[in-house]
Amino acid sequence: MRIILLETIQLLLYKENPSLLEKIDFEDDNVFLEPLLFAYFNSKKDNFFTKEMLTEIMQGYFVENEPLLLKESLNYDEIAYIPNLGYFDKKGNKIDDILKIDAFEIVKINHPLLEKYFYEFYKGHIVNANPIHNSVWKENHNEIEQAILIIKEHLPEFYKELIFANIRIYLHDNPKILNFTSIETIGMLYFYVLGKNNLIYFIEEIIHQASHNYLYYVMFNKEDFFKIDSLNTVMRDLTNQDWDYRNLYGAFHGLYTVTRRLECFDILLSKNVFSGSQKHELLGRMADMFPRFQTGLELLSLDEVFNLKGKEMYLELTQKCQTILKKYEKLLKEFDLSHRDLDFRYNEFCLTNSFETFLEKDKQGFYNFN
Repeated sequence: MRIILLETIQLLLYKENPSLLEKIDFEDDNVFLEPLLFAYFNSKKDNFFTKEMLTEIMQGYFVENEPLLLKESLNYDEIAYIPNLGYFDKKGNKIDDILKIDAFEIVKINHPLLEKYFYEFYKGHIVNANPIHNSVWKENHNEIEQAILIIKEHLPEFYKELIFANIRIYLHDNPKILNFTSIETIGMLYFYVLGKNNLIYFIEEIIHQASHNYLYYVMFNKEDFFKIDSLNTVMRDLTNQDWDYRNLYGAFHGLYTVTRRLECFDILLSKNVFSGSQKHELLGRMADMFPRFQTGLELLSLDEVFNLKGKEMYLELTQKCQTILKKYEKLLKEFDLSHRDLDFRYNEFCLTNSFETFLEKDKQGFYNFN
């Protein structure tokens, strides 16, 4: 899929403005995996931007410097983000540098091309199409760096997938904009952040959202996995569960991202990477995977829905989940999940006993799973 994606972007660039291809290093795949390019070509149907936007995106990849063009890249605060170059005011003065953490970039402002992907969503419906959100990179870049480096050190296999499919993270302050990715901006991760002490939250959401971007690549040819139209088939029409507004493709993404979290949580807990409140939180997030595992796909007639490749992948993911959850079954008595926040955020974990009891039981080895 990566080759197909590269060739598609190259062809679109050639059709739109072939002169741009003469100004870049054509052998550099990173040029053609630029998330803003995906967003630009997916925005053509909206007619919000002119062809000047394409040049403004690409100029960060020019081999030779040229005078900056910033007209359409300016955001609400009249600040322009240019990939690889930095942040500029409307006069072209550089006001900030790119922030890189290992293989990732923390985006300091949102780009105008990405604004349409920010909306408040509830039970399958957009309730606010133009919500306010503010960048909070300054307050959180140290913890997000710590989270990335922990993943790199302790989850090396997952880290390979992470950097294969993900490039940038944008952090904002609106909790009603649920954390997300989009195949139209593949390579971008979008998280909201509130409060402090978000290390475990960042680790979970990096695993969670980055796995969506990775699966976009794996399942690029959806017909290889599904016999039916996975994007336009609503789960409730297959399972008779009125609450399930997801499409089949989204439900499969849910199974995949739960599996990846379970696998990674299991490694972190088995290696005793965390202690105290951080271990408590990670155990709470592990316990929260129990109700997130079987949420509808198990009710389907597999042979009617999946091709052989899809069925095999479904069964493999299901087996992995069942095996890991069996290992952690005793957590169901340690956490009262009936009172949890819908997305189990910000340390809102309900221990059956007090935190002091948790610490004592942990000291005695009750929560060791290595």
